[in-house]
Amino acid sequence: MPPEGYTSVTISDSLATKLTRIMADHECSSDAAAIEYAVDTTLLQEEKITIQELSHLLAERAEEIDESRLQ
Repeated sequence: MPPEGYTSVTISDSLATKLTRIMADHECSSDAAAIEYAVDTTLLQEEKITIQELSHLLAERAEEIDESRLQ
């Protein structure tokens, strides 16, 4: 959280890239909306997910790892 009175924070380039991807994939209108979406999604994942959803998440993560290795 930024100190009182401030409205911005500094994030890493890799996190900014992830937020941009969330914005594009889920049609979020701002970084704040992307952050809210990510937080809400994480909280929902505490509930049971299907094998299909888990497989999809694992495939996305594997793809991210492969892409980061190529850079």
